[in-house]
Amino acid sequence: MMRSKIARLLATSLGASAVVFVSTACWWFGHRPEVPTELLKK
Repeated sequence: MMRSKIARLLATSLGASAVVFVSTACWWFGHRPEVPTELLKK
């Protein structure tokens, strides 16, 4: 019972940190680098 709660808490915290790092694509929280103009061309 206790191991299940600890495992769930660990999985939730690791998942949340993964979402934060992937969404910002940077180690600094909230830092959004500018997109190069070559990538914005359609």
